[in-house]
Amino acid sequence: MNTRNPTFRVFAICFAIAMVDGFDTLVISFIGPALMDTWKLAPAELGRIFGSGLIGAALGGMTAGVLADRLGRKRTLLMCIALFGVLTLACAFARTPTELALLRLAGGLGLGGAIPNIVALTAEHASSQRRSASVTLMFIGFPLGAVVGGALTAAVIGSYGWRAVFAIGGVSPLLLLPAVWRGVPETLVAARHDAGSAGGSIVSQFADGRAPSVVLLWLDVFAIMLLSYFLINWTPTILAMSGIPEQRAIMGAVVLNFGGIVGAALLTTIIDKVGAFRAVAITLIPGTLLVLAMGAASSVPLPLMALVFLTGACVLGAQLSIPALAARLFPMHVRGTGIGWTMGMGRIGSIIGPTVGGVLVGTTPDWGTLFQIAAVPCGIAALCIGAGHFFMSR
Repeated sequence: MNTRNPTFRVFAICFAIAMVDGFDTLVISFIGPALMDTWKLAPAELGRIFGSGLIGAALGGMTAGVLADRLGRKRTLLMCIALFGVLTLACAFARTPTELALLRLAGGLGLGGAIPNIVALTAEHASSQRRSASVTLMFIGFPLGAVVGGALTAAVIGSYGWRAVFAIGGVSPLLLLPAVWRGVPETLVAARHDAGSAGGSIVSQFADGRAPSVVLLWLDVFAIMLLSYFLINWTPTILAMSGIPEQRAIMGAVVLNFGGIVGAALLTTIIDKVGAFRAVAITLIPGTLLVLAMGAASSVPLPLMALVFLTGACVLGAQLSIPALAARLFPMHVRGTGIGWTMGMGRIGSIIGPTVGGVLVGTTPDWGTLFQIAAVPCGIAALCIGAGHFFMSR
């Protein structure tokens, strides 16, 4: 690590935190079959464990973002990492599904709370010309951590069981605490006198004419994360139900996430040239068409895995750029609050998406209709981002 360059040092540390956050957020998905086997869980019971962590993350993002604007990014980030590290480690000792759900709920507060802080820290240590690209590139660590975590889980779980996976997920963030303590300087000192009360920070998100852009950004992140988590959770099942062999269907989720990583990386090359809002809006337009094409592939011979990759590149790539939009929109003294509430709105969408998806998969007569419905949030997100760019440009 180039310790003489604070910008690179902060970026590298935040990237590493994003990776362990991505692993710990999605670890429950990796070990879901093992949990069902251990405790003889019904799918609905496992779904409640999934949902508890996402609910905690939504609340954590909104709460920790406000705390960061009052106490400082670094201090709040240290608390969040310690919280999700210790509680993820505690999951290894859960005796019942209820205990595990409660630990995931509490740990989710730290998982969600870390995100607005690493986004704000990355933005505030980057040059103004590269701010949006730096944030997007840093946040690629989240899905990359999920991909690495999935491979690690596959290697570990057969020999050591699901509890060992939680142990790895808990120890990894705790090992990063010294790096954050020594390597991340605080950025909010000059602005603390403006922080005011927690309620004031929340209201201040909408000040100085930002209200229309904030509301449109919230609608966008809600819609895009609703669709993203529907695709992430249900693509393997839909592929398998379409007659694709199970092993290849499971690879659909990997291909989708890999597409998101590639798409977000490509966006960083143009995002600071054409503007973050415009770049994401442009990406979501073909994303909408690709979602429709995935539905058509069930009746028309189209290269399905190529469609999955391209859909991931546009839809998940756009989703990974959302933190950069929030970092661009909010000034320093409310940046933590603004990012936290924006990502919290997205987390709500991530809870609803898989749930509604389950109902649609069970009741929709054909995949063409299913993906026509799924394309609607993507179209809404593109319109909201485009309108948000209009209001920011005024």
